[in-house]
Amino acid sequence: MNEQKGTVLVLVLWVLTLLTLVGGFYAVEARIRRNLGQHAWDALQGREVARSLLLLATSKLSPPGTDKEEAEDGLFADGGVYKVRFGGRDACFTLQDENGKLDLNNSSEDQVREVVRAILGDEELEAADTIVDGILDWKDSDKLTRLHGAEDDIYQDRSPPYYPANGPFHLLDELLLVNGVGQEAFYGPVSWSSQEEDEDSEVVWQGGLCDLFTVYNKSGEVSRDCAPLPLEEILGAEFGGNSTSTREVVCLRVWFGNRIYQVYWTPQSGTEESRVKHWTEAIVLGSKGSTWSENEK
Repeated sequence: MNEQKGTVLVLVLWVLTLLTLVGGFYAVEARIRRNLGQHAWDALQGREVARSLLLLATSKLSPPGTDKEEAEDGLFADGGVYKVRFGGRDACFTLQDENGKLDLNNSSEDQVREVVRAILGDEELEAADTIVDGILDWKDSDKLTRLHGAEDDIYQDRSPPYYPANGPFHLLDELLLVNGVGQEAFYGPVSWSSQEEDEDSEVVWQGGLCDLFTVYNKSGEVSRDCAPLPLEEILGAEFGGNSTSTREVVCLRVWFGNRIYQVYWTPQSGTEESRVKHWTEAIVLGSKGSTWSENEK
């Protein structure tokens, strides 16, 4: 009788153990499914917010040269931050005219080097030259390596290995593949301080190379009206009376929750339609995130 009781007790303990394991398995699976559902919902909500702001920007974007005081309800592609609410949650967005940035394919080597050196500062001149020479080696068609540049041997040692384009940049995100360009330098924040003599009027800017360079400024000339603060000072003597009366591409950048959306689009003159050229999104600023593009036909 005692042996039978012991056997029954062991069986009961085994059954309880199995039930606990099964219950724990289903609890973990339910938590995973809940997190996946929340992730999908956040992604859907964020994309719809970005699309809504794109429609808003399309209808409210003021023409180049418009006085802010005369267009109080308009939006301006000058990098200013706007804040709106969607469903009780805050969303921030900026608009940047790509004509106000240096084009990686059309700007001169001296301009690119001057800007990168000024942004990174005198203490990071070698790092700046590594970035600039890497950019130049990336887009030229030869296999010759500049002093601080990189060609096939450098990129083939990476995991996974890849080859430089040896041609023009097609997307700004391509810059992340260039030797010397890390995510901190690309996305920021890189602090830049004005070198003006009057310390009281010193301007501090925090951004990254993605705020200063583009692949959509086909003219190669930076427009003073929509240039970021660092370019206004660094290239000030080269601007002259340079301004723009038309917009080719505008960058909409949206922060919603823990997601960042960046949409390059072409305003259609005389209509409220827009044509998306490229769309990227990331979970946090600087992460790889998921990307896709819609190219013009």
